[in-house]
Amino acid sequence: MRQLLTAVCISGAMLATASAADDLSTLSTGFDDDASLVGWTEHLPEGFTPKWREPLIEDGNLVLEPISGGWFEELHGGHLYKAVDGDFIVTTRINVAGTKEALPQTLFSLAGLFIRAPREFSVGTWAPGRENWLFFSIGTSAPAGTPQFEIKTTTNSLSTLKIHPAPTGWVELRGARLAELFTLLHRAEGEADWAVADQMIRPDLPQTLNVGLTAYADWGSVAPIYPDMMRVNTEGAVENNADLIARVDRIDFRRPAVGRIPIANIDAPAFIDAIETRRADLLAD
Repeated sequence: MRQLLTAVCISGAMLATASAADDLSTLSTGFDDDASLVGWTEHLPEGFTPKWREPLIEDGNLVLEPISGGWFEELHGGHLYKAVDGDFIVTTRINVAGTKEALPQTLFSLAGLFIRAPREFSVGTWAPGRENWLFFSIGTSAPAGTPQFEIKTTTNSLSTLKIHPAPTGWVELRGARLAELFTLLHRAEGEADWAVADQMIRPDLPQTLNVGLTAYADWGSVAPIYPDMMRVNTEGAVENNADLIARVDRIDFRRPAVGRIPIANIDAPAFIDAIETRRADLLAD
């Protein structure tokens, strides 16, 4: 699973539309058989212990089943990704459940989209304070067993999270990058309209990012070791009470229809058409 596909950077003027031949569409994956995992890379630095069971394909879905762990400060969880250069819109259809009940019954047990600044290291070369990423996941945070979204952004290994109510069952999650602006959206099964969950500005993130999926569970088994996150990374949690199975139907990549729009501009009317085009693109099927 160490094969990597590299997307091609799109160029053009600030408000140039994406090419009709979308160079990111080849990264899209329907998880129909084992061959669909070709081209995906699994995040697992040398010397780290795996934080999920081997990803597998079952009944037309990618199945992710984490063991106790998570993404927080220096703590690393499971992550499957492709390298994406420049602006993008990524959308996945996902269903998160517990191993015995409809929802996980352990704290901070969720799965969803994960966007991370590339960083190559091993246990011997690791240094603190260098993790930069964001994610948008669904499952249960706190209290356990409550359907919730978790949005987390981490800058130089300092994590900030937000928790919101979420639907259950199959849900679509979407993440869009336009330069420094990231927009997160969701749509429950059977709903026609997308809802914006959050927006964040991350000018520190590099041109090329690792974009894909994560699943993590059971903060309660990790907490006794905190703040020694590297011990968890290399040895695992005190116990493994993880209670989550995520099923992913597919994940799609495409270029945005509109390029970067200045966030602050004294002549906003000049950008009205572009703003409306961007809005429609973010909410498109």
